[in-house]
Amino acid sequence: MPTKSSESLRQHFPFFSNAHAGHCVYLDNAATSQKLKGVIDVTKEYYQERSVNVHRSSHQLAASVTEQFEQSRKTVQRFIGAKSHNEIVWTKGATESINLVATGLAKSYFKPGDSILVSALEHHANIVPWQQIAQAHNLQLKVFPVDSFGVLKLQASLDLIDDNTALVAIGHVSNALGNINPIADIINKSKQVGALTLVDGTQAVSHLAVDVQQLNCDFYVFSGHKMFGPTGIGVLYGKYHLLEQLPAYQLGGEMIKKVSFTDTTFQPPPLKFEAGTPNIAGVLGLRVACEFIQQHRNTLLALEHDLYQELLATLTDIPQVKLWGDRINSICVQSFTVEGISHYDLAVLLDKRNIAVRVGHHCAMPLMHELGIDGTVRVSLAAYNNSDDIVVFGTALKECIGLLSDNSPNFTEQTLSYNVHSNRPSPIAESIQRAKSWDQTYRQLMLAGKSLTRLEPQYKTERSAVHGCESQVWLRCSLEQGKLVLNGDSPSKIVRGLLAVIFEALSGKTTHQVLEFNLAEYLTSLDLGKHLSESRGNGLSAVVNKIVAYCQLHTPK
Repeated sequence: MPTKSSESLRQHFPFFSNAHAGHCVYLDNAATSQKLKGVIDVTKEYYQERSVNVHRSSHQLAASVTEQFEQSRKTVQRFIGAKSHNEIVWTKGATESINLVATGLAKSYFKPGDSILVSALEHHANIVPWQQIAQAHNLQLKVFPVDSFGVLKLQASLDLIDDNTALVAIGHVSNALGNINPIADIINKSKQVGALTLVDGTQAVSHLAVDVQQLNCDFYVFSGHKMFGPTGIGVLYGKYHLLEQLPAYQLGGEMIKKVSFTDTTFQPPPLKFEAGTPNIAGVLGLRVACEFIQQHRNTLLALEHDLYQELLATLTDIPQVKLWGDRINSICVQSFTVEGISHYDLAVLLDKRNIAVRVGHHCAMPLMHELGIDGTVRVSLAAYNNSDDIVVFGTALKECIGLLSDNSPNFTEQTLSYNVHSNRPSPIAESIQRAKSWDQTYRQLMLAGKSLTRLEPQYKTERSAVHGCESQVWLRCSLEQGKLVLNGDSPSKIVRGLLAVIFEALSGKTTHQVLEFNLAEYLTSLDLGKHLSESRGNGLSAVVNKIVAYCQLHTPK
């Protein structure tokens, strides 16, 4: 049952009283958190009542908003324990914060023979900038290793830090697994060899009390939208003397002292890095979020601890579930896989039960490669979740596993078969049209997927891969006697069913016929149009695009 504290906390978040979203069990807080009423109110108030610019106009209203804008900087300073508010730079988010530092350091800091160290747990945003710099400047990119569960190997990581190490970039908390990394040890060793340190605190600041001075990191970055705040606003903390040394990131208004046609001088930090009109509403909203977390820190931590223990008990009670990451030293995030079942299929069926989770590689493809898996289901909690959410999720997860298991009665029936070269009506399409509910539709899709001939491993290549975020897909197109032949595969039973629907409609047609066929309209007629969404779900749009591109290439002019 929900506790009094959790129910009281929910009242601060309008999402849970929204008639459209109120029945959603929201377990995707690591992707983005729900927004505080106070954040929404201050943002709305700014746009409706005080929509002026900052640091420019001298009138009273502008001066008042500028004062609140700069007070927000001081709030963030206190929130993370920075020495000065001038060490707080506003950005669009953690990704821009990392890129700002990386771009600046690349211009003058690194020298040949230097190495940059990241962990195997990193989000792409804390890998790709450093990787590209290493390639451009002939530097080494080294990786802190993890064990078979995805936990950082501390001693092996420390041993990699040596006199050639110029920079260590590491997440405070793993976004994919929830591990709290031993960053104090990493930072201390980095200091011993004179290396700079950048900590990605995006997943940490709403769950852990952060003190950047105590950590002694050189840079710390995070985003507002994962800590009950607005989207489009982030923070770069940097030690002031380092911010002074970094070159300007973008050039334009407000970040300059003086401009002539022959020369320009820049403002000191932080304004040097804040060219153009900033996200004023976002800054004001972030201040409210920081103040809320500070005020309720002990309550938030206690609720999250209890919820995480309930989640672990629920998951460990299911034999087919394998947990990933560090269950002892973790925030309230848990990644898992289910033996023999696609994470994407689980997400689709959970979504139909109004349960929102994240599946896939979580923008951590290298980590998934290290673990030998193609993705996980990630349940990420926040203090406004409650015990009922865990119970509903656990019950639904067991139902979905039962439905998707190979020994389920739904998959012992005779599977569909079809002859795409005959003139008979399309049996897969007919079976889907006859379905009277979403669960019947997905059962028919999964049955259709069983009729799809699986690709041999040698055909699952980078060339045949169709990249979606949540499910792997491979597609092979060929022509036989001028007619299209399609073969494909996916770990997901649902995606294989969707492929079967597409193949049934297009196989055996000429390239001219395929190009004239309105596949989007056809799928919409089967109530499957949502799977053509441009979201990074199952890659079905990319499948269609690849087929069309093949037909365009092979259609006689």
